[in-house]
Amino acid sequence: MSAEFILAQISDTHVRADDGGAAARQLSKALQQARDYRADVILITGDLANDEREDEYALFAEALGGAHAPVFVLPGNHDHRDRIRAALPSHEYLSGSGPLSFAVEDFPVRIVCVDQIVPGETHGLFTEEQAHWLDRTLDQRPEKPTVVALHHPPFPTHDLLFDTIGLQNADLFANVIRRHPQVVRVMCGHHHRTAVGQCAHAPVIVAPSSSWVYGLALHEGQEIAPKTAEQTGWMLHGWSHENGFASVFMGL
Repeated sequence: MSAEFILAQISDTHVRADDGGAAARQLSKALQQARDYRADVILITGDLANDEREDEYALFAEALGGAHAPVFVLPGNHDHRDRIRAALPSHEYLSGSGPLSFAVEDFPVRIVCVDQIVPGETHGLFTEEQAHWLDRTLDQRPEKPTVVALHHPPFPTHDLLFDTIGLQNADLFANVIRRHPQVVRVMCGHHHRTAVGQCAHAPVIVAPSSSWVYGLALHEGQEIAPKTAEQTGWMLHGWSHENGFASVFMGL
């Protein structure tokens, strides 16, 4: 059976103004591929810009002009909330102040995005306040299949760097997810490579970066986060009522 709903997840675009437009072109290429696969919605899971600069967000916004479907963004540890708001004034789902957390109700699968960044830091933090917000938000539609998205993965990947700059209080996040069986996927980024994990009952999909791939450091003495020649990409998530989600890596 063909998918009834297709979600294109792009992550860690790291658009910058001093790379000759390379990262912005990679984003544009991913958006074109999402068009080719007739994605119903495009979700960008953080690190939109590389250095929180206004000119980077301007280039990011310009690249989004090539999107054929609604685009929703959430911040990563390289992002600045107010500059995202300023660069994307038509994105009315973004709050005017505070964290950029929101829920999207317009599709067969509900999308709930959690802003858990810590300004000025590389790690993420899931607070009691965010737990209450997420719990209340999920309580509103217990019957509808739901994706929860955030930037930092809520499980350890055993990488010597990324587990030290991961999501703090991930157990609190898992406790919220555990109370809501309608959560069928958790989607995130941050690691610049594809990974799969688990959070309570929900599979977690870590999307790769559209700009570059980091190598793993699993053992002492291995190089920490080297940039590799591996293929960049994005994730295509196809869903049907009968079969749920299937998630596929799409190379750029």
